[in-house]
Amino acid sequence: MVTDPHSHTARLRIVPGCEDALPEAPSGGVLVVGYRVSFATAPEGGTPVAAFAAISTAATATSTAPRMALISVERATRIHSRNADGNSEIRWEENHFTGFGDSGIQWHLLPVDACPERGFVIASGAWSASGYQAVLTRSVSAEVPFAPTVVAVHNANPHTGHTRW
Repeated sequence: MVTDPHSHTARLRIVPGCEDALPEAPSGGVLVVGYRVSFATAPEGGTPVAAFAAISTAATATSTAPRMALISVERATRIHSRNADGNSEIRWEENHFTGFGDSGIQWHLLPVDACPERGFVIASGAWSASGYQAVLTRSVSAEVPFAPTVVAVHNANPHTGHTRW
């Protein structure tokens, strides 16, 4: 078991091709505190995150690195149909028309806040890709072995363009 929460600090880099559009990534990286699996859409603000065994809100209080959660979203399209007898049916299907939405499993990091009652929760607000990627550490990969080693960082507000840090 990992006892050092700093072993969960992912290094940041700018998405290839965006080097001229963004400032250099923060040198301290981001602290990946846990993960959340979602279906159809990304989790909303206030959604609890499963913290990694070595991570607690107290252990991360002294860290200056922004706290984030690894998110897995299995994208799908909701199909709502009505049968001839008047009953309705809802099912989820892979979206084959990618122009209308994404499908498949997507991974990214979302900002989290510490909540005394619930541990870590997804930070409130709208979050979109910021132009940064996180290179996950071996400790994070050991906690979530099916995750890719490089994921997008969603810390930008799409309405204002400002980032979380």
